[in-house]
Amino acid sequence: MDRVVWLLLSVLLFLMAGCAKSPEEKEIKKSREGITIRLEGEVFPSQEEEILAPMDGTVESIYVDVGDRVSRGELLMRFETTVTRYDLDRTQQELEYLTSLREFFKKSRKGEVTKAMVNVARLNLEKLAQLRSKGYSSDQELNSAKMVYASSLHSKYTEEENKIERIRMLDERIATVKSELMKLQHLISLSEVRSEIGGIVSQIKTQRGDYVSKGSPLGTISNIDTVIVKAGIAAGLLPFIKKGKDVKIDFITTPPYSVKAKISRVVLVVDPNFGRMTAEIEVPNKNYILQTGTKALVTVYLTKEEQEFIKKNFIDNPNKTVYEVKSKNY
Repeated sequence: MDRVVWLLLSVLLFLMAGCAKSPEEKEIKKSREGITIRLEGEVFPSQEEEILAPMDGTVESIYVDVGDRVSRGELLMRFETTVTRYDLDRTQQELEYLTSLREFFKKSRKGEVTKAMVNVARLNLEKLAQLRSKGYSSDQELNSAKMVYASSLHSKYTEEENKIERIRMLDERIATVKSELMKLQHLISLSEVRSEIGGIVSQIKTQRGDYVSKGSPLGTISNIDTVIVKAGIAAGLLPFIKKGKDVKIDFITTPPYSVKAKISRVVLVVDPNFGRMTAEIEVPNKNYILQTGTKALVTVYLTKEEQEFIKKNFIDNPNKTVYEVKSKNY
């Protein structure tokens, strides 16, 4: 029985020491300079904005091309607004007319409004009567004109009540027209697509004349003046990866390019691109050597205390120049 237990224990230790399956085993390196941690990284823009269609409509103009540098607030695209602008002008004219008419009613002296209405109704009745005598108008139109004229004569006796009612009705209509005007002005403002960040146009996904729905992707703007290097972290390495820690980044570029920097932050949520938590390092990109997707190797330097901890808690494997994770029961 003891022999079987010893055999099983030996197999278990062999699997743990020789297979090197955990990410920690591949990432802790030893050399003449000491023990370091090597992480795989990738370059991302420091800022990235997807341009989305703010409304349903036809793309009338595109003012930028892929590769153009744009500033925050710069006009990128414009939607076709001929019908909306026509409605805007018409609504604005109606508002001006209603406002002036209300002012006229409000300031008119007793008898002016009624007198004007009676004169207009009388002239219209006389005109229709002449047309009817020549056969150019119907009895129905003439009778309608007579009723309007009679109503205007009757209004002499209720002028003040009519004035108040007219102003009330005008106020209601003015409020409605103002609301319509605000909606049309909002549509006009939405027709202009502007950049929310400064950067470089990295994608254009539409062209002039396309009809697009609200929320459709139109393009992308990326800021790579400063880039973010994201490096995947295995959970067992978290004690050694901290904000402010010194690192060296070797970018997989031609010619090779390296920088020294510090960890900007550690993200304790698994990144779908890496399948792990990540360390982020901000790197200036003045010559635009680094582009989105550039691969990198990130070397994390360890203190003497951290190196001693690894020596005590990880198994030295000379053949692989790595330290392997020890079993809790080892």
